[in-house]
Amino acid sequence: MPVISVDMWQGRADADKAALARELTDAFQRACGSTRERIYVIIRDVPKENWAIGGEMSTDLPTVAPVSGTTPPLAD
Repeated sequence: MPVISVDMWQGRADADKAALARELTDAFQRACGSTRERIYVIIRDVPKENWAIGGEMSTDLPTVAPVSGTTPPLAD
């Protein structure tokens, strides 16, 4: 049973998380050939204040304006 684990900042809508789970399941099924019923997706909503990037707490980093009402991707 494959398990796909996603940690992301909290605040996304349930519909967005459901869409993500479907997309991840589809991709895994295409790449690995498993049946949908055996693919598990776990999404953990992490408060921004519990997340650090490059040794700095994300709450202390400059903010970037969201695109289309979603949390922006983080730059490398």
